[in-house]
Amino acid sequence: MGTFKNLKVYGVDYGTRKCGIAFLKQDINIPLPKETIQSEKLLEYLISLDLSHDDLIVFGLPISMSGRYSKQSFLSIDEAIRVKERIGCKIYFVDERLTTSSLYSEVRGQVSYKKVKKTKDQNSSVLILSNFIQSPGKAIALAEKEVYNLKKDFSSYKDVLIWDVLINNEFENFSFFAKDPWIFWYYYKKGFKSTTLISDLKDYYDLIITTKENREKIQVNINCKELMCL
Repeated sequence: MGTFKNLKVYGVDYGTRKCGIAFLKQDINIPLPKETIQSEKLLEYLISLDLSHDDLIVFGLPISMSGRYSKQSFLSIDEAIRVKERIGCKIYFVDERLTTSSLYSEVRGQVSYKKVKKTKDQNSSVLILSNFIQSPGKAIALAEKEVYNLKKDFSSYKDVLIWDVLINNEFENFSFFAKDPWIFWYYYKKGFKSTTLISDLKDYYDLIITTKENREKIQVNINCKELMCL
């Protein structure tokens, strides 16, 4: 992912009411808290930062402790997509599990719980950005995915698994595995439930649909009668 020198880099802890904002102070290469703003004003605020296409915004991605995406995941991704479409800068997600508990652990005995809670959003955004700076390779880039319209009759298949790919067909007896945030967002918006866990899937499917790039990622313990690689 390269160096962040001469780039504007911000972290966002997105909430339904408030958002914590952090920024990377270039001269010391350390994330620092900036401010807390109302969620409905986030896009307006980020536009005011005059970001270029090469600048970065890192969103925390809410994931349940089990590892599944949720409604809050959808809301964060939805807001990030709005920002991406309007500003055009690079956007990444980092897993924000344990961010708040990590924050309380770091300051335990040094700062009162009440004071930490008051600035929780900003401090959480600092941890989100810090995690990204320390391990950028673990972040997930927000990128629009191609939507496939398949000219195939699926009525004869009893169980079909869609593996991290966007299909715009009528779905019946379909299951969805979606690790990519954009793909999860797409199906959630259409009212379809997906999972990020192999353990939620069946051992056998009549058909698995994925991309050529994802073919090797499909677990060997999931068997299928037919594999379709787009």
